[in-house]
Amino acid sequence: MLNALSMFHDITVSDPMNDLMVRQIPANQRVLRDWNALTEAERRQAPRAEILRELTVNNSWRAMARYTRAQILATLPDQILDLINLWYARLLALVKLGQYEMAHAELEQLGDLRGPQYRYESYPQDAFANSEYHSKERKGCMVPFELFVLKARLQSYLGDTYETIDQLYDLIVHCKKFEAICRVSGDSIGEQQWKDITGQLHLMVLNYLVELNDYSAATKYGRELARKYPWDINLHSGLGRLYLQLGDLTRAEEVFKSVDDMVKGHHTSEIEQIHFKLQLTMNRALLAVTQGQWLVAKSAFEEVLAQEPENLSATNNLAVCELYAGQLNEAIPRLEKLMFAYPTSAGTSESLVFNMATLYELRTEGSLQRKQQMMVEVSKSAGDQFNVSMFKI
Repeated sequence: MLNALSMFHDITVSDPMNDLMVRQIPANQRVLRDWNALTEAERRQAPRAEILRELTVNNSWRAMARYTRAQILATLPDQILDLINLWYARLLALVKLGQYEMAHAELEQLGDLRGPQYRYESYPQDAFANSEYHSKERKGCMVPFELFVLKARLQSYLGDTYETIDQLYDLIVHCKKFEAICRVSGDSIGEQQWKDITGQLHLMVLNYLVELNDYSAATKYGRELARKYPWDINLHSGLGRLYLQLGDLTRAEEVFKSVDDMVKGHHTSEIEQIHFKLQLTMNRALLAVTQGQWLVAKSAFEEVLAQEPENLSATNNLAVCELYAGQLNEAIPRLEKLMFAYPTSAGTSESLVFNMATLYELRTEGSLQRKQQMMVEVSKSAGDQFNVSMFKI
């Protein structure tokens, strides 16, 4: 049974943001959040998919954990397809909340995700006709692929990154099998989708190798991927940026030059061309940063922001350039403007909030008050997984 009450653990009800607000902000200025309250979509009894989408967009992971638990308990035990999808949402919420041990314990109770109980062939053909997750595909495993990825990544959160890499390799093998099946059946769209997923998994492996500080393995893996995907502009740019991170500017420049040539010879849609050209500009800007050419980098980041005002990476790096160029009075209002213009994205970016707090400290006068004001604004949109240490209070 996938809907037994004994499968669940109780999560903490405290909110670190609320706790910090109570300690730092006067009562009449606080914006206290109640993540146990019903969402707007729940109050009007919207379809389950809409409620889950609202909770995800708002980063309301505590509320999602509550909602999915209630939905799982209310779902009939024979509705396996609905239940396993609800379990994915529940486990995702726990991971986002940093409840890794709890997520692992609840995941273990689902059993073997590749077992017969999770295969369409184990049930009558019309068994899932009324499920909102029903599709024409009625063979193979019904477990969302995202749950397998979450299961793999959970191991790294628990401290076993090598196990995560092993599981991701296993998923890559499965993706290649699905690619081959689509290719044989003439499903070019499906084949491309699985290729894209495979590429994303490869990049995850690469990032975990970097996280392990195994730079030798990371660069070797990156070069192998570059050979496998000779026209993947995103991948090659990522490899160049990895070299920047390692301080190998010569190789980084070589890779970025090959990316430039790739874009020039790549015949794509106008939208893709704009994206690729922005990526070239970002590559040029990041290279300038590592060379200490702050004004050159600043100009390039400004070029990116003229096309993508909400690009957080460009904004954060631009603020760093302005700091080192002695233009602190430009950096602060720029970040403040972005945070107010895009409160649900820029205003809840932990790296941007941390940089903003750092700039306030460098300004020295009234830094604590400015950080407290920022905290009030951020609390209006930030999800309940926000790392409050970013305020540096």
